[in-house]
Amino acid sequence: MNTTWGKFYGVGVGPGDPQLLTLQAVDVLHSVDLVAIPKSKLDRESVAWDIAKIHCPSNARLVELEMPMTSDPQVLTKAWQDGAQTILAELKQGKSVAFITLGDPSLYSTYSYLLNILQEELPQEYIVTVPGITAMAAAAAKINLPLATGDEPLLILPSTEDVGEFLNFPNLVLMKVSRRLPEILTLLEERDRKAVLLTRLGQSGEKIRWEPKPEDFTADKIDYLSLLLVKKDLLGRENSEPEKN
Repeated sequence: MNTTWGKFYGVGVGPGDPQLLTLQAVDVLHSVDLVAIPKSKLDRESVAWDIAKIHCPSNARLVELEMPMTSDPQVLTKAWQDGAQTILAELKQGKSVAFITLGDPSLYSTYSYLLNILQEELPQEYIVTVPGITAMAAAAAKINLPLATGDEPLLILPSTEDVGEFLNFPNLVLMKVSRRLPEILTLLEERDRKAVLLTRLGQSGEKIRWEPKPEDFTADKIDYLSLLLVKKDLLGRENSEPEKN
């Protein structure tokens, strides 16, 4: 076995508020040799880094990895391979690396794709996944609305084309809603379902909209960091004043 391997950490930094990092995540960020930062484009800011940087030493060594937001499988595969090779080069020198990611590393995270590649070479004992608070957990806490109670089921879905089949589910979390939000809101309206839209939780642009209307949104106005909580009953909160933009 290669005894020079450094440890690889996948660190969930939560949805936006730097106070929501776990103690384990903070310990890791303080101790690693290198922090790997995913970016949709290298010339853009990283939301994950904005959250995590307060917990990193001022002299922390950083490496930026371009992870483009595209559905092109060839482009994505190349980005994941390039990122994994950059990380492996450091690990082979005995350097410890923390790859930071929004929310939790195991839920709709680029980390999962990197992990699959790294596991082909990196021994399992050198991999540590540090869970993070999910956006849906933070959303429910923000508005004091339980995700589910008792024996109620909870369904978590990305907003794919067949999402309409599930909109009558008692407790529903819709992730990645930016690409189809007006359409989804129209379907919810037709079925008399109540929803809350939460955007950029814990960040400066945070917005909460109770019972959002499809006509309020166009494709260029929908923030990627948005989710919908759909409930059978909003516990009397549906008459609350929506937050102003």
